[in-house]
Amino acid sequence: MGDVFSADVSKVKRFADLIHEIEAITGDAVGRFEDGARTCLDWVGRDDEMSEQLRPRDRKEREDTTKTGTSLMGAIAGISRALKVNGNIIQGAQNDVHEAINDASRQSGRH
Repeated sequence: MGDVFSADVSKVKRFADLIHEIEAITGDAVGRFEDGARTCLDWVGRDDEMSEQLRPRDRKEREDTTKTGTSLMGAIAGISRALKVNGNIIQGAQNDVHEAINDASRQSGRH
């Protein structure tokens, strides 16, 4: 007998919903970070030697954090979309199999 594939579509859909909720909750996290970071731009100072040394590093850390956050949000959104598509494909395959079984049962008179 061949391998058996089994999937619980309701669990896939529940997980997709959970990931979608995470996406909704965290979706504007990068924007909130950028807004908050703008309020701290002068923490390194303004016109002294220390600020000249720290400002480029501070700018790079903010940019890197924004890029990382944006990538992470994109990954979460991608996972959410993939789970929805996967759930729909599995559900469609299960529906097709149930329909084929019902058709075969009707044709054989065992329905």
